[in-house]
Amino acid sequence: MLRNRGFNLVEMLVSVGIVVALAGLVVPIVSMKRLDDQWEKVDRDLGCIATAVQGYIQATRTFPTGHSGATHFHFLYSDGTPPENNAFASGPALHLARFLTDGTMAGEGWQGPYLSPDVGPDPWGRAYLVNVNGFFSSAERVVALCAGPNGQVETAPSATTAGGDDVIALIE
Repeated sequence: MLRNRGFNLVEMLVSVGIVVALAGLVVPIVSMKRLDDQWEKVDRDLGCIATAVQGYIQATRTFPTGHSGATHFHFLYSDGTPPENNAFASGPALHLARFLTDGTMAGEGWQGPYLSPDVGPDPWGRAYLVNVNGFFSSAERVVALCAGPNGQVETAPSATTAGGDDVIALIE
């Protein structure tokens, strides 16, 4: 007579081992895909910000640095938590929407919005930065910057390449 029985201990351990091994293969692949998506968002957002700044300048014939182009603000920022160690914070700042999205600080000729409101914080919840002081300082570069996953600005205002895990888009 055949007995109907369940898994024995060895069969159960082999089954659990197979499931753990498959999970060990799948989890890193899913994590890498998520990280790739985050970096793609950063590249896309920085490109949109750089293009928006250039469009603003072409339309208004002023830099996005103060009311009607007056030299005042040193950097602009998007939504999100400010990154730490911001080397661009050598002077006053303003939300970039005031120039690029709603135009409340725009000069004459504003034909915006130049930047979609969909560009918010970076994938880690921090603000993107735009060093507009570089328009008036030969020692600094005009860049749009993401502080990366660690949230620390590791790029100097004079740099032409990103430092640490920062990502920059040069604006010319």
